[in-house]
Amino acid sequence: MLEALPSGRPPILVGPYRLLARLGVGGMGEVHLACRADAPTADPHRMVAVKTVRPDLEVDGDFRTRFRREIAAARTVDGPGVARLVDADADAASPWLATEYVPGPSLAEAVARSGPLPVAAVRALGAALAGALAGVHGAKVLHRDLKPANVLLGAAGPRLIDFGIAQAFEATALTSTGLVVGSPGFMSPEHLVGSRAVVPASDVFCLGAVLAFAATGRGPFHDDEMAAVVYRIIRADADLDGVPDEVRPLVERCLRLDPAERPPAAELVGLLGGGAVPGVFPWPGGVLSLLAEYGEAARRAGEAAASGAGVADLPTIAPVVPYSPTAMNGRPPVAPAAPVARRRPWGALVAGAVAVAVLVTAGAVLLDRTGGTGDGSAGPGADGSAGPSTGPSASASGSAAPRVLSRVVLPYGAAGRTQDFGAGAVDRAQRPAEWSPWTTRTPWPVGACAVAPAVLVCAGSGGSAVGLRASDGEQLWTVPGRRDTSPVGPQYPAVAGDAVYLTDEDGVAAYGLADGRARGRIPVPDGAWAVKSTDLADGVLYSAYFDARENGDGLVTAVRLKDREVLWRAPVDGVPEQLVAGGGRVLVPLGPGRTVALDAGTGREAARAARGCGAVTLHTGSGSVLCTGAGDRSLSVLDARTLAFRRTLTADASAPPAVSADGRVAVFDGRRRLVTYDIVTGRERWRVESGADRAYFAGDRLLAVSSDRVTSYPAAGPDGRDDYESYEPDLPDGVPSQDFSAQLIATGGAAFLAFPGGLVVSGYLP
Repeated sequence: MLEALPSGRPPILVGPYRLLARLGVGGMGEVHLACRADAPTADPHRMVAVKTVRPDLEVDGDFRTRFRREIAAARTVDGPGVARLVDADADAASPWLATEYVPGPSLAEAVARSGPLPVAAVRALGAALAGALAGVHGAKVLHRDLKPANVLLGAAGPRLIDFGIAQAFEATALTSTGLVVGSPGFMSPEHLVGSRAVVPASDVFCLGAVLAFAATGRGPFHDDEMAAVVYRIIRADADLDGVPDEVRPLVERCLRLDPAERPPAAELVGLLGGGAVPGVFPWPGGVLSLLAEYGEAARRAGEAAASGAGVADLPTIAPVVPYSPTAMNGRPPVAPAAPVARRRPWGALVAGAVAVAVLVTAGAVLLDRTGGTGDGSAGPGADGSAGPSTGPSASASGSAAPRVLSRVVLPYGAAGRTQDFGAGAVDRAQRPAEWSPWTTRTPWPVGACAVAPAVLVCAGSGGSAVGLRASDGEQLWTVPGRRDTSPVGPQYPAVAGDAVYLTDEDGVAAYGLADGRARGRIPVPDGAWAVKSTDLADGVLYSAYFDARENGDGLVTAVRLKDREVLWRAPVDGVPEQLVAGGGRVLVPLGPGRTVALDAGTGREAARAARGCGAVTLHTGSGSVLCTGAGDRSLSVLDARTLAFRRTLTADASAPPAVSADGRVAVFDGRRRLVTYDIVTGRERWRVESGADRAYFAGDRLLAVSSDRVTSYPAAGPDGRDDYESYEPDLPDGVPSQDFSAQLIATGGAAFLAFPGGLVVSGYLP
């Protein structure tokens, strides 16, 4: 993966780029991960792979000619499925070129570390590579060295790299007489015997060998003796045992001895069921884990450089990679060492990557912007309670023992619906066990979700719900809705013990968290009541109802979930909006002119506000209530005990606020600018042009979600106009962009996004 640079040396510059770590070594040069020296970044997608010539080689005129040819070939084949050329200088004292960095393993490494690919992934891989070759051939260029080590796996699909021996159709060979340049085992017969009539079909032969390798874990001409490999290739004596029947006929056609009998690359795209590259590429879980590993390693290198530290202390991870003369070395993989403390920049959905990312249950990865490894002490949980201990516990091998999420994480962050997921959002000790990025579709649209902690429960309308395995998105169970529609939409799922509780117009129903089996129901109170909102605090589910006869009455109830005992029922003089529980109170907005606070233990009215709130947020740390105006766009601060007015933060709030544990309030104004205030003093802290419409706090980051992207800022405020990072998700086909206004829940550096259309994405937290 990444090999640390020698310690104790100043930064190494190649052209405008600073080298961060070594990616590989070839016969003629080295490849390094790098970023622009004038724009340090921790975003792998803004990094480059810089290829330099070995210092011990004599850079003569012929060499520079070949290097210029490589640059020209790379510029010519700029298109889908090919790592894009970013910059180059063939006339430098030591020639170099920089290409787009693909944060993922080579196909060779992926198969070596996680095994052969499943059929769906092999077909998608083949279609994507065939499409890339079709573009290359259309530009009158041959690749000439297609092999597993020259196929990088990214979240959105494979990318072809290393056109170092690419040759234009009309070019004259520059190799010495009798010298064959290529990789035995993945060369075509006509190339191997030294024929100058290497044609596009030669690359197709190599593609067939690559697909056989992807499906079986070995090359079709593999043998312990090189002479035997050569002999088998020139006879087209391929061993295809183990190649699945679904792709074997196509592989056989690609490996025919006569180039004229091989299908063109463009035809292969259709035969493999391809066309446009899928928005969600069907990589299996093992590949997704490697994608996450690569992204995190690159981010750590970038963070070290951006902080002014060296990168020599990064772990050296160098897996054994077969069929690859550019493999780093033969050392086995080692566990990553704990990184030094650092600021966690975004540059983190796809994806990851993230998360960038991916069968029906494994998909687009949001990028990992946390940079955390769970090596520090955890702060409070998202609900304000102490999180699990996260101090390092050494195993016999010296590696940190695995720690995973052991608590329920509810939507909307801490108690009081603050949209703040606290320190647990970025503490990897609070990540679901064996989690890796995934994407799945639910049978019907869903709203908010809860992580509980091995199951992600997402509620839909009419009491419906879906239980997904939090680690990989596999559907575990479904609960169909009792009604086709609901006037107020889905209520978020409440989890207590081993049961999940769903509220609909017929009451509160209990289901097994692991299997979704019905466990009884708490009926709606007698009368014509219809549920309006719910909130869970301290194991008690508080529900607000309105009179369906439209007489203006409301009712609030409290049910202790562990024994389903109704603790109290309290009538209220108005139609309740979204109630909020916390701090021993239940806050109930009742429309213009009325907001009441009920005692959480008895249901008695404890306070009443003179002004009405359309929505409220409770911030227990400052003893404050954020009140969004019922009939205007104001955002005011009330006293949590008396509901007395304290101050107005803004008269132009366009969305519900988020408030952090230390009292930072984030809200969007009418121009969709993100503005932050101090909840105690009312002083504006900072603002930025955003264009987003939903805010969340996650550790020391503030996330702004718009219709097409997630932007991450330091919660304390950006240092300058460029101190932010953005992630634009590559949504699957058929998902409208407006569906990106999703409900978000965060824990352990992982984000779970539930889209209104029924798409659920889990990736690294931006």
